[in-house]
Amino acid sequence: MAYLVVAGVAIGAYFLIPVPAVKTTLYGLLGLSSAAVTVLGVRRNRPVVRWPWYLMAAGRVFFTAGDVSYWVQSEVLHHDAFPTYSDALYLVYYPALAIALLGLVRARRPGKDLPGLLDALVLSTGAAMLSWVFLIVPYVRAADISPLARVVSLAYPVADILVLAVLVRLATGRGDRPSAYRLFVGSTLVMLVGDVIYALLELTIGYQPGNLVDVTWLAMYALAGAAVLHPTVAAISRPAPPVADGEVKVSRLVMLAVASMMAPAALGIEWLRGMAIDVPVIVAGCAVLFLLVITRLHGLVRLLSQTLRVVEGQATTDQLTGLANRRRFHDRWQAALRDGVGPTALLYLDLDGFKPVNDGLGHDAGDAVLVAVAERLRTVVRAGDVVARLGGDEFAVILPWTGDDQAHALAQRIVEVLGEPFDAGARQVFIGASVGVVVAAQGADPEHELRRADAAMYAAKTSGRNRVHQAVA
Repeated sequence: MAYLVVAGVAIGAYFLIPVPAVKTTLYGLLGLSSAAVTVLGVRRNRPVVRWPWYLMAAGRVFFTAGDVSYWVQSEVLHHDAFPTYSDALYLVYYPALAIALLGLVRARRPGKDLPGLLDALVLSTGAAMLSWVFLIVPYVRAADISPLARVVSLAYPVADILVLAVLVRLATGRGDRPSAYRLFVGSTLVMLVGDVIYALLELTIGYQPGNLVDVTWLAMYALAGAAVLHPTVAAISRPAPPVADGEVKVSRLVMLAVASMMAPAALGIEWLRGMAIDVPVIVAGCAVLFLLVITRLHGLVRLLSQTLRVVEGQATTDQLTGLANRRRFHDRWQAALRDGVGPTALLYLDLDGFKPVNDGLGHDAGDAVLVAVAERLRTVVRAGDVVARLGGDEFAVILPWTGDDQAHALAQRIVEVLGEPFDAGARQVFIGASVGVVVAAQGADPEHELRRADAAMYAAKTSGRNRVHQAVA
């Protein structure tokens, strides 16, 4: 806060004092102070990843040197030339800033983040289309400038697009957004706004030192320095917590939609202004945006499909045993009798000695027994059979293409494996199972056959438990 107050006073003095030497001094001191407090803030707040901040501090020194040299050239030497060594000093800052931003992006998300990358590419491509119409085309088609001046003039908007692309990549990625983050992003945005206004002024009425646009670059120095002095700067480079990839907020969808319209908007602007239509550029921009949006949409559809599969699995799976639950059992049983081409058997079984275990040894022991029962059932059924837990200690097995003898043999095998002892914590227990068996023909009524199986299971219980009873037609 103290630094922002001092910087605010310096910016106010810059516009209130009409002495060029004072303006130049204030400009240079604010720029150098921004680099100095960046180093100080890194040493004091100790972010995990430090080199991006040092690189930005070094780049800001070059940017300040460009400011001071430009002032000396225009106000002291009265030599209005373009390009000069000041432009070389300015242009050093942009790749340094872009590389530093990439370093922060990698620190916040060490792994792959394709959705964030695609969103950044869509937004930056849309911005590039507008930049092409308003900032790049005038220099491309200008006939009264030298090749070197043309290259340097084009370098500024291209550098701005590069920085904007990486800044958007930082903003669309995951991670903490504390006060230091907002100060830092704000400093970069006001710099980009100042660059755009400066370029438009140069293409129209011309830029003069001391113009109000200078407040954007001065604010960039102040906000950037305050960001690193803020104690929360360490959180900017902290790895982001894992969340579902592809998560999209409404605000981001709106921005992506607007960016996707920039290529046709550029075409419309050129037509309305009577400009020559840059067909190759517009076509290329539309193609890039189209492919990026399709790729992003494909990722969202794939994410939705995966999510639906997970939700469906959770809705049809018994959470304790991993077997099919009652809902899935009824769906599969009805489908087997409706769509099957042969007899389908149903084994309806109830554990005989489970209640004493659950009541006497506790629910944890009971749950362990139920999980063990599910594992044993999996070992005796075939690959195409369906094993379900209907609730409590009731289970069912659907056996497609199975006749009376096969069904009875498998039921008897289940009784044998469930009659062996189970581990229930510190002791072994014996459970056993009563199994009712029905064999239903294609087209039979599922509910009627289910009641027959239930009755057969109770017949097995009343006749002595831990045995098989097969219903007769």
